[in-house]
Amino acid sequence: MTAREPRIDIIRGFSIIVILVNHLTHVVEFGGLQDWMVPTPTRYGYSTASELFVILSGYMVGMVYLARARPMRTAWRRAARLWAYNAAMLTLILPLVALMPRPEQEFWRLASFVASPGKSVWTFLTLGDAPRLLDILQIYIRLMLIAPVAIWIHRRSPVAAIAASIGLYALGQILTIQRLSISPDMATYGTLDLLSWQMLFFVPMALGAKRIHVPLFRWLEGNRAMLVLLLALFATGAVVKQLQMAGILAQPQWLTDRYGLHLLRVAHAILVLMLYASALSLAGRFLRKWPLDTIGAIGRHSLDCYAAGVLATYGLGFLWERTGGGYPAYYFFVVLGICLTMVLANLLDERRDRIRSRSAALPTARMAVAGPSGMGDGPLR
Repeated sequence: MTAREPRIDIIRGFSIIVILVNHLTHVVEFGGLQDWMVPTPTRYGYSTASELFVILSGYMVGMVYLARARPMRTAWRRAARLWAYNAAMLTLILPLVALMPRPEQEFWRLASFVASPGKSVWTFLTLGDAPRLLDILQIYIRLMLIAPVAIWIHRRSPVAAIAASIGLYALGQILTIQRLSISPDMATYGTLDLLSWQMLFFVPMALGAKRIHVPLFRWLEGNRAMLVLLLALFATGAVVKQLQMAGILAQPQWLTDRYGLHLLRVAHAILVLMLYASALSLAGRFLRKWPLDTIGAIGRHSLDCYAAGVLATYGLGFLWERTGGGYPAYYFFVVLGICLTMVLANLLDERRDRIRSRSAALPTARMAVAGPSGMGDGPLR
């Protein structure tokens, strides 16, 4: 059995932390705060941590699932588990709706659950509209449901699978631009959104099957020049974005959120991913020390930690609104949310280790009971 690559787990874990911080920041921005937000790569670039979450999820499917005897069945079982997690999160979130004023319900995209609860729940369970923060898992579920088609193509030709995925992305972008040129205020979610996001899942899936992280990390190890170059590119993008936000530089229409997963957003996500990989390739022995080892634990239990982060965002955001808001409470809740996620990851790691220890002890115990002959030398009957 191949050992886990800790750097992949750390990148996944850090992405989940960034998602949590970004989500809490959205809450306080809705509440009126504008400046002095906790800095994340999202605030200084064109991509979000959600792109990395999807990229690494697809990569893990290729690396782990495609090595199994029945990867298609495994993908569908994963989709069912994701659906169950999303349904459970909705169940835990809905009681808060009764305590929220209308504007807050609309911010969380929960107002429809008050106006038409039955219809809204059915739409959610059938992977239609979702409340804020639960839509990412819905995209993930859809991708896992159609993953068997991509796996079937990949088995016949990995190159064809990659080419088909890129082609669908290009089609999605063309249709998005055409749709917005006709109706500028029209949302681009749904099928068009899926056509774009699938590339961030299925291309990494094909690369994961080839385990390209092995030569990539080997090339990055000791390559400080690459880290400097990546930092320079990231810093340049950050400066340009800040100038655009200040109105000093113009921001083209196709760089706005309405255009969905546009090409610059994809390129920036890849840049951030490479920056993380390069920095971790120079970390050496620190990969096994705190806090990197705990961040890696978050990555190893990504679904549980992501779900916990969503629930924490709703809970802490709800409390922030009702404790007077303000920056001190915002910073405190960000730190608290991160700490809770780390504690959960460590507990899950300890539980996994206990289960493995018991499993490893069972064969030894059976051999001791059977005796050297293997015919049984246990208690007298």
